Amino acid sequence: MRTFSSRSAAGAAALSFALLMTGCSSSGSSDSSGASGGATKAGPVSMEFWGWAPGYDKITAQWNAAHPDIKVTFKQIPSGAKGGYDQMTNAITAGKAPCLAQVTYNDIPSMLVKEALMDITPYASGDTGKYLDWTVAASSAGGKMYGVPVDTGPMALYYRADLFKKFGIAKPPATWEEYAADAATVHAADPKVAFGTAPQDAYDMAALTWQTGKSWFGTKGESWQVSIDNPGTQQVAKYWQDLKDKKLVMNSGNAWDPTFDKASEAGKVMTFVNAAWAVPGIKGDLKDLAGKWAVAPMPTWTAGDRTSANSGGSATSVLTGCKTPKEAARFAAFLSSDPDAVSTGIKVGGLYPASKAALDNPLLSQGDPYFGGQKIYDVFKESAANIPTTWVVGPTFGQVEADYSDAIGKGGYPQATATVQRKTVEKIKSLGLSVTGG
Repeated sequence: MRTFSSRSAAGAAALSFALLMTGCSSSGSSDSSGASGGATKAGPVSMEFWGWAPGYDKITAQWNAAHPDIKVTFKQIPSGAKGGYDQMTNAITAGKAPCLAQVTYNDIPSMLVKEALMDITPYASGDTGKYLDWTVAASSAGGKMYGVPVDTGPMALYYRADLFKKFGIAKPPATWEEYAADAATVHAADPKVAFGTAPQDAYDMAALTWQTGKSWFGTKGESWQVSIDNPGTQQVAKYWQDLKDKKLVMNSGNAWDPTFDKASEAGKVMTFVNAAWAVPGIKGDLKDLAGKWAVAPMPTWTAGDRTSANSGGSATSVLTGCKTPKEAARFAAFLSSDPDAVSTGIKVGGLYPASKAALDNPLLSQGDPYFGGQKIYDVFKESAANIPTTWVVGPTFGQVEADYSDAIGKGGYPQATATVQRKTVEKIKSLGLSVTGG
């Protein structure tokens, strides 16, 4: 991984002290290429694009068919948290980095600290009005753009309609209190059946905390504020620890986890909470359960409340050293907003668009045969409209993820939360950045 001095880290962070406050908005017009400003390179252009989302290879092929003078080659890499970002930064150090890369909103700040992302404001700022405001904010820092938003991750409850009927549960739980009560009912009837799945890592804990409106990070002046161990996170931690201690939920992942898949096929797990992008995972891994799964709003902490949460979502960024940033930004805009590209992203990758116009894509209003004909994206649309705009992403999410996964494996959620709070403050200090938060 690329190394850097405290001074250079502080310089990078100085660009981003307004980091990712949701609710940012801007507007403007773009040229016909879908990217504004900047000189273009004469002659044919070739670029690489690294990412892991399903369907990106097909979208790249669509681009190449329509843009013979700007060829993009897609390379499938592990997800960022599984080594993808290390590959990117190592390639930058070696002078062999691709121009384009998939970067999740959570990881844009940490990639900025590593000086891995180019400012694409001259080429993309005129298009910001095309995308949901908070995704523009999540792809920006210090008033500069470091990625073109692609998708979001509105949360929902996936549940087995057939097993709900079997256990006499008339409707999906609307609140977390009802969720716990339904879990107890199922456990009493058959202790071998888990009602749901326990949080596994920082991504799960962040999404569940997001719903409470309590952010893990903030900024004050030129200092980061770390509040991972906040009342919202502790509320989430204690709730799930209680369910886990009572063996009401299984200690496994969901939708793509082999343990979950095996339990699901055997009728031993009834629900999981996740984002819209989990749809292809469940449809691909559990083909034989078509017609048995359904989707409902994410349970809330208060009856009558509609607050939901977001998990994941990413931007297409231009990596440091790219010689053709304008062309790269044009491709990024195509991936996010071209109607055919968006349709491919929805069909193949389950991408829920960050593009405002793409939210009217016909695919999002159709019934899904796998889910018994249910118009599942109506649920995700409502979820997306009720995501709190208070979440702030910090500069070291990779460290937060690694420490949370490790700490959850060694102790309960409340203890893990306190541990990650302390380690995150230590990590940010080690980067030469100003930080408060215990």
